[in-house]
Amino acid sequence: MKLTKIFVIFLALILFASPKLIAHAGEMDILVNKLVEKNILTPYEAQILLAEAKEDAAKDLAKGEAVTAPDWTQNVKIKGDVRFRTQIDWGKGLNPAHERIRNRVRARLGVEGKVNDQITAGMLAATGTTDPRSTNQTLENNFEMEDLRLDAYYIDWTPKIPAEIGRADVWLGKFNNPFVTSELLWDTDILPAGVAAQYESKTFTTDYLPPTTLFGNFGFLWLDEISTSQRDPLMYVIQGGTRMDVIQDWDATTEMAIGYYDLAHVENNPGFSRIGAATTNTYWTGTTRYRTDFNLVDLILNYDSKAFFDFKLGHGLYTDFIWNTDSAASEDFAWMIGAYLGDKKPKDPGQWKLYGEYRYLETDSVPDFLPDSDFYGFTSAGVPGGGGTNGEGCVIGAQYAIWKNTLLGVEWYYCVPVSISSTSMARYDEPYQLLQLDIAVKF
Repeated sequence: MKLTKIFVIFLALILFASPKLIAHAGEMDILVNKLVEKNILTPYEAQILLAEAKEDAAKDLAKGEAVTAPDWTQNVKIKGDVRFRTQIDWGKGLNPAHERIRNRVRARLGVEGKVNDQITAGMLAATGTTDPRSTNQTLENNFEMEDLRLDAYYIDWTPKIPAEIGRADVWLGKFNNPFVTSELLWDTDILPAGVAAQYESKTFTTDYLPPTTLFGNFGFLWLDEISTSQRDPLMYVIQGGTRMDVIQDWDATTEMAIGYYDLAHVENNPGFSRIGAATTNTYWTGTTRYRTDFNLVDLILNYDSKAFFDFKLGHGLYTDFIWNTDSAASEDFAWMIGAYLGDKKPKDPGQWKLYGEYRYLETDSVPDFLPDSDFYGFTSAGVPGGGGTNGEGCVIGAQYAIWKNTLLGVEWYYCVPVSISSTSMARYDEPYQLLQLDIAVKF
C-alpha cells in the first residue's frame, strides 16, 4: 500500500503540476478527493499534494509560461471536408436508363504528422468505393451505413539542402498528385501510388526575366500488380517547367509545364483492363486489352492574376495539350482551354468564381481510366461512359463562399462524341448532360 501511495502521488505531481495541464486544476481536486475516499491518500497527504501543485503553478505563471497543449499535438495536423451533392444526369440516344437524380455525399479525414526535421507521414480516409476516380457515396438502400476507405498513406522526405539551391521532396506510398495537371488527363480524386520526387528552385531574376522559379517533377508509379506475369503495368513521369511573376502590380503569374508520361506493359496485357463504366480506347478485337502503351507528351500553360488594371478582379486562363505518340490510330490528340473570373479558390466569405472550359479528347489520346469521371466519353457505338475518351464539350460552373470554408457550387457538363460509327449515327440523337449542385465545408 505504501508503494501504491508513493506512485500515485508521484504520478499526480507529474500530470497535474505541469503548467500545460494546470488549467484543469479543478479536475485535480476531484481526483485527489477520490483517492482520499478510497483510502489511498490521507486527508493530510491530499492537502500537501494540492498545496504543492498550486505553488508550482503560481511560479510558472509568474514566469510567464503559457498554458499549451502537449508537445505531440504541435507536430500533428488534422484536416477534412464534407460535401453534399445533388446530381442530375440526362441524355437519351442509346442510354435512356442514365436519366437519373442522385443525392451524394463525400467525407474525407486526414492526419499528417511531422516525424522529424526531414520526415512527414500522413494518411487520408475517404468515402466511396474502390473506384480511384470517385469518393462519392450515393444515398440509397434504406439509410445503410457507408464505407470509409484508406485513400492515401505516404511518407514525405524533405532533404536538407541549402536554401539558395531550392527545395526538394520525395514521396513514398499513395499521395496527392505532385504533377502540374488538368482534368483532361487526371481526375482530381486520383491519388497516384509509388514513388515521386519534386524539385523547386529558389526564385531568381535576371536582366531579361521577371522573378522566375524552375521546377521538376518525377514519378515511378504502379498501375497494377499481376501475380501471373512479370509485366506489371507501370507509369513513368518526367515533367519540368517555370513559374514567372509577370505583372507584379496585378500579382499575376504564368506557369508552363511540359511532361512525358510513359505507360509500360499496358498494351495487350491480359491482366490489365480499364476501371469504369465503358471502354472508349481502342482495344484488340474481342478483348479489353489496350492496343497502345500510351506515350504522352503533355504541355500545360496557365495564367493567374488577382487584379485587372485598377480593379481588384481575379481572372485566369488555362490550357492543356496532349499528344499520344504511341497511338495505334490517328485519333491521338486531346486539348482543353478554360478561363475564370473571381478568386481562383474561394474560401473567405463573399469570394466567388465563374468559370468555363472546352474539352476535346480523341479516342486514343489518353488512357480512358484517368480523365475526369464527370466528363463523359463515348464508345464507337455512341454509348456514353463516365471519364472516357472520344468526347468533346463544355463545362460551366460557379462557386460562392457564403461563410469561411463553406462553399456553394453549381457545375454543368455538356458532352458529345468526337466520332461514332455510321451505323450508330442514326440512333444517336441527344448529347449527354450532367448538373451538379454542391455545398462543401472544410476544416
